[in-house]
Amino acid sequence: MKLTNILPVVFALFLFNCGNQQITDKADYNTYLETDQKNNYSQDLEFWNAKLDTNPDNFMWLTKRAGSYNTAFKATGDIAYLIKAETDLVKANNLTKYNNASLLRTLASNYISQHRFKEALSLLELAKTNGEKLEATKKMLFDVHLELGNYIYAKSYLDEFKNTADFDYLIRLSKWQDHQGNLEGAIESMEKATAIAKASNLNSIKQWAYTNLADFYGHAGNIEASYKHYLKALELDPNDAYAKKGIAWITYSYEKNPEEALRILEHISSYY
Repeated sequence: MKLTNILPVVFALFLFNCGNQQITDKADYNTYLETDQKNNYSQDLEFWNAKLDTNPDNFMWLTKRAGSYNTAFKATGDIAYLIKAETDLVKANNLTKYNNASLLRTLASNYISQHRFKEALSLLELAKTNGEKLEATKKMLFDVHLELGNYIYAKSYLDEFKNTADFDYLIRLSKWQDHQGNLEGAIESMEKATAIAKASNLNSIKQWAYTNLADFYGHAGNIEASYKHYLKALELDPNDAYAKKGIAWITYSYEKNPEEALRILEHISSYY
């Protein structure tokens, strides 16, 4: 048989064998599939529901309940919680006449999570006009313009808050490099951001960095590193549905184990 005929067969066998390589271990994450997520966020929701029953127009309490809904969304992946958070945030902004930059950014963040980027952009332009904590607004404007394909605007905002020692700048630089097709540079920037997150010792920032770095490692084919970083995120928050979905993806796509992937996903959906 000619070499040109053999090579495709060998390559196909190589891919098949790689696809069945075992990376995950149930013992690593089974404990995270036994947590009672619903209890963790339902108590907060009950508390803020009771508070708002006494004063439904308290915009601060509405914002707090929206935060609890957002926590529930992160734990379950159920978009219904995002919609409920949106309802509270729209009411809070109405009560403040859309003149509170922090509330505008919070609602914009909700819209970004829903991929409603044009609506998010309108709110961020209002927040920019307001001027309060302008750099925070500009960082989000970069995010939205990048998603909308307004690359000139996105790069302009990125340059405005350039600071290679800043976590927020590095994660956005990483997004920009990924968009440019520079995956190696994107990973390097995200690794630097993760180092800053570790030094800060703020769990929410570390968790975000771990899951995003895990995604990048997965895109680069470094599945073992991707898996380890999803586990790191779960160590910080056993309710992290995104990290669990990442592990489910590895078991399904890489290890060709749909049964295990389904078991993980059914666990997540069990506490909707």
